[in-house]
Amino acid sequence: MNDQELLEWYERATGFHKKRAPGLLIAAAIIDSCSLRLGAVKDRLNAVCESVSCLTDVIMLMTGCTIGNRYLTIHGDIGRFALTLFDRADGRGVRAFIDLDRISPDETPELYRFFYRTRSAEVKAGGEARLKSGEQVIKEFLTVRDKVIGLQNVQVERFGKHNKPGAARCSQCGESFLQKNGANRCSICSGEFSYYRRID
Repeated sequence: MNDQELLEWYERATGFHKKRAPGLLIAAAIIDSCSLRLGAVKDRLNAVCESVSCLTDVIMLMTGCTIGNRYLTIHGDIGRFALTLFDRADGRGVRAFIDLDRISPDETPELYRFFYRTRSAEVKAGGEARLKSGEQVIKEFLTVRDKVIGLQNVQVERFGKHNKPGAARCSQCGESFLQKNGANRCSICSGEFSYYRRID
């Protein structure tokens, strides 16, 4: 993919993500490199993302691997700006990441600050300074893109189509839930999980 095509994906991703972020363009570039290395798949393309960031949105947009179709797995606790694309048939995959050893603080200072999260307080505060920094990050990234994207051939350990648990009706709230280990109550009613409280 050339720079112009990459910028077009960036614009599409910005519309989906709802804000301009340089990580969207960088994500598009590493997904493109990863896809090219992987080549054709026998079954379905699946993806693993190692962070909760811009990268997840671009994976969904460019590959069709989503949380909803269960072709995308997110391991946000890892926190690395990296992904793996793999063939669900055999687990053959390619992992893509940014090689920090190849980002020069002298040649590409704003890109360096972006990945080390050391941009100025003014930039971190948002507004015009953040937009200008983002534009500079993109400009610098495009000059070193092929140099800083790292690729590794990998074998994914858990692949194939995973079975979804059966549905059951919660004995307490009466709602349908995915039943695990024969539970008769959903995780909210059982107290295992909570993310809201009712305010009737």
